[in-house]
Amino acid sequence: MSSKPRFIGKMMAATIVLGFAIFATVSRAHASELDFSYTLSTGNVLSGSFDGTLLSNGNVFDVTSVSSLFVNGAAVPDPTAVYSVDALYVGDNTPAAVSLDGSYMNVYASGDSDTFAFVVGDLASSNLFGANMAGATQGYGGTNFFDDYTQANWSASQVAITPEPSSLALCGTGILGLTGAARRKFLHS
Repeated sequence: MSSKPRFIGKMMAATIVLGFAIFATVSRAHASELDFSYTLSTGNVLSGSFDGTLLSNGNVFDVTSVSSLFVNGAAVPDPTAVYSVDALYVGDNTPAAVSLDGSYMNVYASGDSDTFAFVVGDLASSNLFGANMAGATQGYGGTNFFDDYTQANWSASQVAITPEPSSLALCGTGILGLTGAARRKFLHS
C-alpha cells in the first residue's frame, strides 16, 4: 500500500476537523439573548429580551440593548438606550447587567418617553437608594416611581443560539469542497 492514500486520508481528516473548529468558533461569536419577565408592584408584567453577553460565571449577563419589550403581553416601544444605574447615579464605569437568578441588577433602559430600571446589589442600591429597587414609567407598566424589588417576581432564561439550516448547509458544502480539492491535488501530483 502506497503512502499517498494514507496521506490523502490524513489530509481529509485534518480538513474536516478544521472545518468543525471554524464552525464552532463562528457559532459562538454571536451575541446572546436573555428573555426576562418581572411583575411590577402594579401587577403589570414587563417582559422582553436583553441582548448582550453571558459572563463566564454563568449567572451575570452584560446588557447592550433591549428588544421585543411587552407589558402584559402587548408590545410597547423598545428602549433606545441602556445604561448601568451605577454609571448614571454614582459615576461608576460598571456595565449594564442583570443576573439570571435576580440577585444582581444594574440596568436603566430608556426610550423616547418611558424608562424602566432594576437596581439590586450594585453601588447605587447600597450607597444612594439604601435598598434594592425596581421601577418603570406608566408606558412600561409602572407607577413612575421606584418600588421595592422582589426577587421572586423576576425570571430570566438564556435563549439558545441555534445556527440557521442554511449556515449548516454552507459550512458542510465548504468542508466537502475543501476535501475534494485536497483529494484532487494529491491524486494528480
